Amino acid sequence: MTLNILLIIGIVISLSVIIFIFIRKIPKLKMLDTDTVPEEQAAKVRERILVERMKRKTQKGKALIKKGAVPVFKSIGNVFRNSFRKVRELESKYKREAVANAPKGAQFDTKLKAIVDEAENFQKQEKFSEAEKKYIEVISLDPKNIDVYRKLAEVYMEMKEFKQARDTFTFVLKLLKKESKPVDRKDDNGQVIKTVSNAIEVADAHIDLGEVYEKLEDHKHSMANYQLALDLEPNNPRNLDQMLNLSIEIKDKNLSVDLLNRLDKVNPDNQKLKEYQEKINQL
Repeated sequence: MTLNILLIIGIVISLSVIIFIFIRKIPKLKMLDTDTVPEEQAAKVRERILVERMKRKTQKGKALIKKGAVPVFKSIGNVFRNSFRKVRELESKYKREAVANAPKGAQFDTKLKAIVDEAENFQKQEKFSEAEKKYIEVISLDPKNIDVYRKLAEVYMEMKEFKQARDTFTFVLKLLKKESKPVDRKDDNGQVIKTVSNAIEVADAHIDLGEVYEKLEDHKHSMANYQLALDLEPNNPRNLDQMLNLSIEIKDKNLSVDLLNRLDKVNPDNQKLKEYQEKINQL
C-alpha cells in the first residue's frame, strides 16, 4: 500500500514537472491564429501539433505511468488532461500577445525573414526540432504564410512524424483552396476548360499530401490525391510519375499502362520509361 502511494506521488510530481517545463516553453510553441482560419480546422491542427510535440517530449513520463501505475493511469490521465487544457489557454494568451506586439511593415518582414532563415539553417543541419520551433514562431506572427506551413510539413516528414505532416499539408491545401478563383483556360488541344487560378499550387499540394499518405500506407487516400492533382494538371510529368509509381505498387495493371502511355506522350525522354514498362510486364 505504502509503495503504491509513493508511486502515485512520484508520478504526480513527474507530471507536474513536465507541465511546468512545457508551460515555460509555450512562447516558442505559438500556434495557428484561430481568428484568421476556420475555427474547427485551426483547432484541429493546433491540437495535433501541441499534443504530438508534447508526446515526443514526455516519452519517459509515459513509460513510467505504463510500467508502474496502470491501475491509477485513468485518474492521473484526467488530471493531466485538465492541466493540458490550461496549457492551451496560456498558449493562446502568448500567441495573442505576440501578434499584438509584432512589428509592422518593413520591420515586420525583416523579422519574419530572419526567423525563417534560422529555421532553414536548422533544417539544413538536420536540427529538426529547432527548425520546427522557428517555423511555428513564424506561423504565430503570420498565420497565412503558406510557404512556412509547407516547410513545417517538410520538417515533420524528415522527423517521420507523418500524421503531423498530413495535418499540416492538409491545412496548406485548405489555405490554397481558399485563395482559388474559378478561371477558364485552353488545354493543349485548344479546348476551353474550367479550372482555378492557382491550379499548379493546388495540384502540388495534392501531390505532397499523396506522398504523406503513401508513408502512412494509406493507398486509397494517396491515389485520390494524385488523381486530384492530375485533374488539375493532367500533363504534368511529376503528377503522372507519382500516380504511376503507386499504381504499379498496388498492382493495378490497366491503370499503370494508361499512365505510362500518358507519361510517354508528355515526357518521351524520361529515363524511367523502360524501367516502368518492365515492372508493368511483371504485373
